[in-house]
Amino acid sequence: MHQLVQSGLSFEKAKEHVLGPSGAALPGAASPFAVDLVGIWERFGDYKVRGTGQIKLSTWQKDYRITGERLREVQNQSPASAKDVLRAIADRWDPGSRRREIAVQHMAAMLRWAIEEGHLKAEQWTPPPKISRIVGPKPQKDSSVPLKDQQILELFDALPKDPAGRRWLFALQLVASYGLRPVELLHLDLSPDGKLWCSYQKTSGGGKTTPRDLRALHPEWGEEWRLIQRVADGEELPPLDAPSGPADSMRKYLIRQEAWKRLRASSPITPYSFRHGYALRAHEGYGLSPRVTAELMGHSVATHNQHYSQWADAATIDAAIERGLRHRGDLARPMGYD
Repeated sequence: MHQLVQSGLSFEKAKEHVLGPSGAALPGAASPFAVDLVGIWERFGDYKVRGTGQIKLSTWQKDYRITGERLREVQNQSPASAKDVLRAIADRWDPGSRRREIAVQHMAAMLRWAIEEGHLKAEQWTPPPKISRIVGPKPQKDSSVPLKDQQILELFDALPKDPAGRRWLFALQLVASYGLRPVELLHLDLSPDGKLWCSYQKTSGGGKTTPRDLRALHPEWGEEWRLIQRVADGEELPPLDAPSGPADSMRKYLIRQEAWKRLRASSPITPYSFRHGYALRAHEGYGLSPRVTAELMGHSVATHNQHYSQWADAATIDAAIERGLRHRGDLARPMGYD
């Protein structure tokens, strides 16, 4: 009776359904949901794509599709509250996993929107202020090291030349040249001035990152591999729809490659090692500051220092100081000095 009342029936109607002659036709038994959450999810998508333009249709179809499919799977569990549906959604993936976190974030956002629009009752469907208890603690990640330029080029040369290999080579060239997170491969476009643009916004405890222009390091990689033109032409990327996300898709492809196995035998590398290599290249090869490099990579200076300062060994520090001294000397020279 409580569930029926929460779904909108009067007390008398709920009592009639449970105790009266029509008890066999309980709405809760006739349909999995007292509230049509799947229908609300579809309206939420229409709002996000067509109502506000916050996301592209392709983003809804790729990033949000897995969450929508999961919602359809759990409807027979008859969730009767925000916590019920969030927990049911989350149970599909390992605690703390990125895919579990994304799905719970999607569903919590839908519930908040539905309450604001009057589709759901706040007292029943308001998600908890913090979803971390539902997501679970993040698993300890294996530490990974940057890939050096020569390692990257040798790996690329060794990849298979079949259609799948060519698609993965394109994806890895983008990740290595622009320092991308694997998931950002799904969010690439061209800005009005012809630069490569990433619309991805990562949500974390520190807030949300902002979309950004991308700069290739090294620029000649971007030019030689025609990366901007290939994105503009809509060249096909490999499938990036593994349950745990694009990084997992990349990992599953790479671990089957002999060249990757050889690299892993000597150092702990992961798909993020291409991004780490971009950071190291920015500091060692180009002398860029943490502030500039963090901006290029789409995260805060604090995050950058936390993750990348560990690679500032004595040789790197000495080289940076040497560059700084040369820069200081250039500034001190009088005008016209040759």
